Order: sequence, then structure tokens, then C-alpha cells
Amino acid sequence: YDLLLRGGTVIDGTGQERFTADVAITGDRIAAVEPTIASSAATKVIDADGLIVCPGFIDHHTHYDAQILWDPLATCSSWHGVTSVIMGNCGVGLAPCKPSDREALVGDLVNVEGMSLDVLQSGVNWTWESFDEYLNVVGAQGLGMNVGMMLPLSPLRQFVLGTESIERAANEREMQQLRAIFWSAMD
Repeated sequence: YDLLLRGGTVIDGTGQERFTADVAITGDRIAAVEPTIASSAATKVIDADGLIVCPGFIDHHTHYDAQILWDPLATCSSWHGVTSVIMGNCGVGLAPCKPSDREALVGDLVNVEGMSLDVLQSGVNWTWESFDEYLNVVGAQGLGMNVGMMLPLSPLRQFVLGTESIERAANEREMQQLRAIFWSAMD
């Protein structure tokens, strides 16, 4: 094994009671979970006595949509054991976005989420317009955790209705556009 976590308290996420075990890892996979595994079987051994050994945690409500562009570890969540984040919550996000709507979407993050305008203006390098292009930008930089993304409603409506998106409902033609963009994003 590449790594052996010796004697930790395992909480495996299955719902069973916690138990003490050794956890062996090869590459990026758990290779064995046993009451005792010989230390000589691993290249590196970490004493996990008194520590919890468990799968990562999922933070299902984040607003890392901008931060993930300059911080692929999504700190400080990753510092606390979070291994998966879901973004696009509260209908707020950065895609899809026409160049003329960038200021409005950043304004949502500032007003709704209390983010720093200066940080957003210096940290977001707008190289996308569609939701798919945004996902490609996020994924291309290499991520330090798993990222799931919801298509946020505000950018979607802004993309189709422009500044009127906060004033009125979409008409039938606009609803067709919204649906088409939605299904494209799901694909």
C-alpha cells in the first residue's frame, strides 16, 4: 500500500456504528479496511489513533461560483474536510452571461452574498458566455475537490430577458429560449 492510516475511528458513511480500523490506500483509492494491517505492508504509515477517518463531506450549498476560478481548493471548505461542493445556489452565479451583463451578475454576488467587489473584479477573468464554456473554464484549471454545479436562475433569465429579467415574467418566445439553454446546460 502507498499509505496506511493506523488505528483511526472509522465512520464510513453507510450508517453503521463507528469502529476502530486500519485503512490502507493505494494510489487514490481505499484498498483495504481491516482491524489490523501490518505496517510493513505500506510505504507510509500515519498514526490515526484518536482521529476520525471518514469519506469527505459534501457542502451542498456554496457560493464558490467566482472563488473556484482563482481558488481550486475552495478554501476554507477543503480545510474542514469538505471534498465536494455544489455551486449555483440561490439562483446566483456567473453563467450564462453576455459581456454586457457581467456587471449585473457580479452585483448579485456583492449584494446577495456580501462578496467584495474588488476581489470579484480582480479574480474573475471572463472568458465564457455559455454555461458549458463556464464549466470548461472551471474544469480546465484543475480542481482540488469535486464540484457539482446547478444552472443558476438569475443569470439564465438575465441572459434571455436582459435588464427586464427582474421586472416581468418571460413571454412564450423567451420561455422557449430559456428551455433550450436549460437543456443545453443539462447536456
